[in-house]
Amino acid sequence: MKKSKISIILAGALIFTSCAGVTNQQVKETIREASKIAKEETEYYEIFTAIDDNSLPLPDLSIYSSYSPDDMEENSPYYEEFKEFNVPMAMTGRVNAYIKYYTERVPATTQSWLNRSNKYMYLVKDIFLQEGLPSDLVVLAFTESGYNTHAVSHAGATGMWQFMQGTGKMYGMEQNFWIDERRDFEKATRAAAKYLKSLYERFGDWYLALAAYNAGPGRMARAIQKHETNDFFKISSRNTLKLETRDYVPKYLAQLIVYKNYLKYGFTPPTDMPLLFSTIEAPSTTNIYWLADKLGVSYEVMRDLNPALKLPITPPETYKIRVPYLRDKEAKSILAKASVEERAMYKIYDCKRGESLAEIAVKFQVSKEDIARVNGIKRENVLTARKIFIPIKKYNNIKIDNMFAQVLEKIDPKYYKVKKGDTFIGIAHNHNMRLKDLQKLNPNIKPNRIYPGQYIIVTKDGYTNVRYATKQPSRQVANVKYRVKNGDSLWSIAKKFNTSVASIKKINKLTSSNIYAGKVLTIKKNVR
Repeated sequence: MKKSKISIILAGALIFTSCAGVTNQQVKETIREASKIAKEETEYYEIFTAIDDNSLPLPDLSIYSSYSPDDMEENSPYYEEFKEFNVPMAMTGRVNAYIKYYTERVPATTQSWLNRSNKYMYLVKDIFLQEGLPSDLVVLAFTESGYNTHAVSHAGATGMWQFMQGTGKMYGMEQNFWIDERRDFEKATRAAAKYLKSLYERFGDWYLALAAYNAGPGRMARAIQKHETNDFFKISSRNTLKLETRDYVPKYLAQLIVYKNYLKYGFTPPTDMPLLFSTIEAPSTTNIYWLADKLGVSYEVMRDLNPALKLPITPPETYKIRVPYLRDKEAKSILAKASVEERAMYKIYDCKRGESLAEIAVKFQVSKEDIARVNGIKRENVLTARKIFIPIKKYNNIKIDNMFAQVLEKIDPKYYKVKKGDTFIGIAHNHNMRLKDLQKLNPNIKPNRIYPGQYIIVTKDGYTNVRYATKQPSRQVANVKYRVKNGDSLWSIAKKFNTSVASIKKINKLTSSNIYAGKVLTIKKNVR
């Protein structure tokens, strides 16, 4: 995205002017600071702290009351507060509860989101306006991820806009070993804008469009048809939608009100500066840490600029990357002078399952210790086919090696080392997996012939969060009756009784995953 230096700096400064109570002096200071961004390093990283919705005491759904712009009279108690908004506003019990939550229960988290959002806000606003969307929808990224480009939900939704794999691919975001463009703040924002626009065109109401963004358009359409109303608040007073979706719009409205009035609620102006950048074509396998050293900027800045890269190295083909603003000519010159090996710093080897580090070391004439250190491997043999990064002695850099290892060790799946008394099905249950899923991950292992010391893969990759189990006695199965409660799903019930959704559906002859409060289910409970 090409803009003049002045226009980009002013775009960053305008973020402050859109919020109440900011003085001209603060804007001037912002502009002065932004003008230095190309020369000075800025510390950007702040770990996103997810909010546990279960800890929030929520009022009864019956207290919902909505207000539309059509009947927002000048004498309304909400007129002054809502008149500057460009999306429909409502004040409900849920909205008020979340305002208190974000301002009183977790103000530090809210401030960190506010700080981080300032890096991207000018760009997000620009894209949304280009797509013809209300600019107030930029606050939806708070609801989705707290403006965290690396956020990953329990369901696998990824990035600032929390796209699932299928939806991401549908909107042109590539996902492979090297990159996940759902994490790209520019591409994902463009996709989110187009998706939101399509949802609004389908449902004709922003509350329904936002709820559909969370729950999916199909589920939202079924809820509208079932309750014969287009009123989001009437639909959400029932249990048709999950609590997460029923609260999605109230969360967004609460965050929008807080964002528009953050000084009033006791927050301070964002400390993170707008993330200004230039874009260049990088040749294949360019190590962005090496380039950071050559440009004299921090690794964190280069990671922040290029969040779509799953590794600190570009794919084996030409790929667009971002560099600090006005450093594009310098970066191009550095890359043009560097050899393939210098800019990569590593040779990339596709090893086979079971291949030993010693064999690979002999092949490339490096020590197996160096290979293990760079790749974060703690075993003698490689248990799955994967890419191995071989350090090139001439360009060896211990600091970059160690930074690489922190990322590469996440590529490797997590393993469980079999102990005496373990069974294959017991290992599956201990890692909250179905037997057939564990078998798919370990096709060369016979379930009835496992032995102590053997390694069994328990995740597809190292990003999956698992709890390692200690030795457990063999399990028995008992049938129990369970009455479904409000908010239950087959998945939550399965976890509660240490079984699977498929098992519950089979025993109870369910043709879908839809259940209702009061229904009695038979559960095969796994007990020790």
